[in-house]
Amino acid sequence: MEQSGMIASQSNTRSEFSRIEGLALFLGCIAIQLVTEVMTQWGAYFYSPPSGGGSIVYVAIGLAGTMFVVTYIVSALSDPIIALWSDRTDTRGRWRLVPLEGRRRPFIFWGSIGVTITGVLYWHPPLAHASMLNFLFGTAVLCLHWGLFVSMCTTPFNALGPEIARTKEGRVRIGTWIAAGMIVGLAVAEIAPGILVDLLSPVRTEPLPEDGIVPVSPEGFQRMAILFSAVALLFFQFTVWTVRERYHSERQSVITPPLAIILQTLRNTVFLRYILIFFLFNLGYLAVQRVMPYWAKVGLHGTESTVSLLMAPYIVFAMLALVLTDRLSKRLPVKWMIFISLAIITSGLPMMYVIGVCGLSDNVKTLLGAALFAYCGIGQGMQYVLLTPMIGEIIDYDERRSGERREAIYQSVSGLAWKGAQALSVYVATLTMGFWGNSIENPTGIFLVGPIAGLFGICAMAVCWTYPVLHVARKGPGEE
Repeated sequence: MEQSGMIASQSNTRSEFSRIEGLALFLGCIAIQLVTEVMTQWGAYFYSPPSGGGSIVYVAIGLAGTMFVVTYIVSALSDPIIALWSDRTDTRGRWRLVPLEGRRRPFIFWGSIGVTITGVLYWHPPLAHASMLNFLFGTAVLCLHWGLFVSMCTTPFNALGPEIARTKEGRVRIGTWIAAGMIVGLAVAEIAPGILVDLLSPVRTEPLPEDGIVPVSPEGFQRMAILFSAVALLFFQFTVWTVRERYHSERQSVITPPLAIILQTLRNTVFLRYILIFFLFNLGYLAVQRVMPYWAKVGLHGTESTVSLLMAPYIVFAMLALVLTDRLSKRLPVKWMIFISLAIITSGLPMMYVIGVCGLSDNVKTLLGAALFAYCGIGQGMQYVLLTPMIGEIIDYDERRSGERREAIYQSVSGLAWKGAQALSVYVATLTMGFWGNSIENPTGIFLVGPIAGLFGICAMAVCWTYPVLHVARKGPGEE
């Protein structure tokens, strides 16, 4: 009897969503990485490359950071508005220009078109020298990109996972699809740009500068952006036309005013710990991402493609971590698996300084960097799987208290933590480099970002230690 119950449970888990829907979420995650990570990793670097390398500097390093800070502030304000709009949208799709039913897919449809346009425009600053006009142009395009179109894509998209998968087992499965997409997307977004910039750049006819540093090619970045934007549009549209939304607006029994919804969200102490964990962690971790092109070029004496080479072992071990996480989920609560993932990455970040200042050859440094990336990839792979079950439990807990399904508002408010961390991580990176140095002659500021990020990781681990173990599951449609 018990065995038959287990078989039935496994069957219900498998039937929660189809493989084509899992594939759609997988491709959608790749698209998200392409429209966000490429700009996060290379955006500031493109506008303000290291001085002394012969590249065009479009804005000063401080202004490059300010561009992104302004953008994340705008995005933080727009995310809850789009989330509330999506949560309250009539699912029947009447009187729409494109006849799409549901609360999520119409936003993804139009947002994906917008990010395609802004994802290309950003890499075409109007003047080929440092100018305030370039700063204003870049800031305006970034605000449209992140503050409007990315929010229209990501906030409704992230709400689909907890809505489609309703059991713990189903959410681990959907989380694995999402994690695989995030990792593959990260692989493409981190590995391919450096290679593509080199391949798509015009053939050099003039000799290298005396310092041997290859200048940044604007044409290479621009052509790369067109390619990635087109692929992201295709993947987003595949998601729009293949995923079936489960929620129907007429089922909603309680209507809460928008301001009250936000206040209720912020009074959820479990959720507050959740966002504090990832705010602190990402504050340092994203700062490390921002200095990676600088670290690879100045610390390892590489080119843009060196970042791509370093990311290869990171991606491989992140994919291997998916199997590890699936097995650990049968033995450990989500809380402790998140704690382990934080510990892995946090313990590795200070090694960026050690590798940068050691007197070893460039080849040995590159090998050590690859080993460090592989180690951190294990922790990142675990996090990608666990985020969906973790936020899903919080949303289920809220539904029991409020009587409403509010995936989008929880995703958007948690997104505020990410956006806040993104904004401040710009200053963690740029102020560290500005104070201690980011030039070829004085790279100390670049190397110090890793240890500083490790301190933020320790703070995140301390908060995670206090996070409760939740045992909340939402029943499927036929079980209510």
